[in-house]
Amino acid sequence: MRSARRSGFTLIELLVVIAVIAVLAGILFPVFAQAREKARMSACSSNTRQIGIALMTYTQDYDETFPCVEFNGFSGRFTKDFHGNRLMTWRNAIRPYLKSLEVFACPSNPFHNTVAGEICVTPPVPGSNAEGWEVEPEQRMPVSYAINACAASWIAANQKDAPPPLRQPQLLRPAETILITESQWGVAEFSPLFLWDPGRCSAVFSHQGSKQANFIFGDGHVKAKKWLATLYPLAENNWEPGLPNPDPKNHHLVGVGTDCDLQVPPGPDAKAFQACPGWQ
Repeated sequence: MRSARRSGFTLIELLVVIAVIAVLAGILFPVFAQAREKARMSACSSNTRQIGIALMTYTQDYDETFPCVEFNGFSGRFTKDFHGNRLMTWRNAIRPYLKSLEVFACPSNPFHNTVAGEICVTPPVPGSNAEGWEVEPEQRMPVSYAINACAASWIAANQKDAPPPLRQPQLLRPAETILITESQWGVAEFSPLFLWDPGRCSAVFSHQGSKQANFIFGDGHVKAKKWLATLYPLAENNWEPGLPNPDPKNHHLVGVGTDCDLQVPPGPDAKAFQACPGWQ
């Protein structure tokens, strides 16, 4: 009579199976990660387009006038400004034109998830909000987008020295002038100085793989570009709103905003940019 034998894997067979699984995992995990990031980038692009439409709709409703960077405050680090008013920013101004507060959140941004009631701090910490969170019923404001500091002043509209808000006729190159950028900081504005200032370059956000960011331009269209391509060549820079033909030899960047009076590094290979390598 034939004796029964137990069937099973030998140690060598188990090791081979484990090795095959490890190889497959090593191949597939990066693919899954890339697919997930592409989905996030698609969501960010969709959000950016919705913000662009909301911004242009607001402008039409307010006699070709863009929203102020801040309407009634100095810094989102404080719950209230010196007048005792809750801080309101351009984000709050266009919120009625958006279907959801989450449109301000880019899933690829590491700080996009915020916690209700957490104040805005700079640089941000996980859970902290962007400026304007106090005004919203949800007591939140996602961190992902900021306004071009060369196109608008950070001085709040309720201050005596506040300049008038930007108007569409001031955009002499609307299709080439940035209005909104992607950002990792919760402050309302973004200055091109952030591209080479070591203390502030952590605000610069770019998507993995492409190393590009999404930008909303003065005519409302959205385009993804590398950050240095927004600055160089200087004759085609996307930051200055009031110059029809920027001088390619002029390294002095100016704008209507008070945080845009800058001496720009000589070129994209300048040592100044080496202090901020994360987004390049």
